[in-house]
Amino acid sequence: MRKLLIISLFIFIFIRVDSKAQSTEEITRPYTFIRDTLNYLINDSALSGFYKKLDELQNGTRDKVVVVQIGDSHIQADFFSGIMREQLQRKFGNAGRGLVFPYRAAKTNEPRNYTTRTNVAWEAKRNVFPKLPLPIGISGITIRTYDSSAYLDFNIQDADSLNYAFNKIKVFHYKAPDAFDLAVTDETQTNLAYINSRITTPDFFTTEISLRDTIHNFQLHMIKSDSTQMQSMIYGVELENSQKGLVYDMIGVNGAMFAHYDSSVYFVDQLVSLHPDLIIISLGTNEAYTKYFTEQEFEENMDMLVSKIRAVIPDANFLLTSPPDGYRYRKYKNASVAQAVTVQKNYCEKNNAAYWDFYHLMGGFGSIYKWYTKGLAQRDYLHLTKAGYEIEGHLLFNALMESYNKNRVQ
Repeated sequence: MRKLLIISLFIFIFIRVDSKAQSTEEITRPYTFIRDTLNYLINDSALSGFYKKLDELQNGTRDKVVVVQIGDSHIQADFFSGIMREQLQRKFGNAGRGLVFPYRAAKTNEPRNYTTRTNVAWEAKRNVFPKLPLPIGISGITIRTYDSSAYLDFNIQDADSLNYAFNKIKVFHYKAPDAFDLAVTDETQTNLAYINSRITTPDFFTTEISLRDTIHNFQLHMIKSDSTQMQSMIYGVELENSQKGLVYDMIGVNGAMFAHYDSSVYFVDQLVSLHPDLIIISLGTNEAYTKYFTEQEFEENMDMLVSKIRAVIPDANFLLTSPPDGYRYRKYKNASVAQAVTVQKNYCEKNNAAYWDFYHLMGGFGSIYKWYTKGLAQRDYLHLTKAGYEIEGHLLFNALMESYNKNRVQ
């Protein structure tokens, strides 16, 4: 068993996907079980508005395009979404790192392309636990402290050829008479901005800060300036620069389903503040994993979330991506994934949304085992490895760009 673990780790470490753009054929050549002829978007006419905005960005009549990807544990680590961010920004310009969250303060795994730390223990709640008494906002996770000495430290790393220094900070936080104020400092503890959290206008959830210079790290300090101030809740932070280009916001929560985001009291309201042009939803794994999966309930929950978002962001286009193949309990091939994929595909065709069928592209029923034997999936036969998620990201980027080039306004 120990030898097997060492071999698995060796494979995980040394299998690498080039971060530069690759053709679908180059990506899939070593993996004959990937059905590369299926790498295309279904109902891609639903993305015409998004493609028009990309054209406007290209010709200089638009300054920014925003993509938001919403998902579960396949997304939280930001391997899949990270490749999408990097490739789209290399092509259309880098307008900033986008949404980040102090996952470590919430005692859960954090993307490797930035780090956060704190000096106190925070209360935390994920949207998968709707009965716990904390409201959920933009990141699908909320943290709270009653300690006015608390701070959060954010350190953002660059990607290959992409500089993620920022000079615009949008803080999603609790605003109320009993809320701590917030101070923003740089790594030398120089004050950069002060936020009065008791002011609830013009935006009930966010405060935007513009800095004179670009930076890679900052601290967010809780400040008690009045005896009535008792707590602070942080929902997330979006980071941008002043360049023209694309922002790619990632929202991922381990274990999440459509219903969890739908029941998150502030999620949709705060999503509006990101001003998304394209919303990618990558959910379905956790619904299909349960023994009690039903197609009707799955479609209803999917429609409730999509409809709720569309009601407040009518100009955004939607792209849904299928869950990958997976086993139940590491032992049993799961036929419910194929059912979920069929429901999603039919829903998108009926409701003006594009769809990317990664399930059949990766090989279909039982294919997760083949991905595992090549070091592209983990031993739980449910999650991919970093290399596997990077392949998924490259494949979706290629499918999206093929559709864009085919449908773009000339």
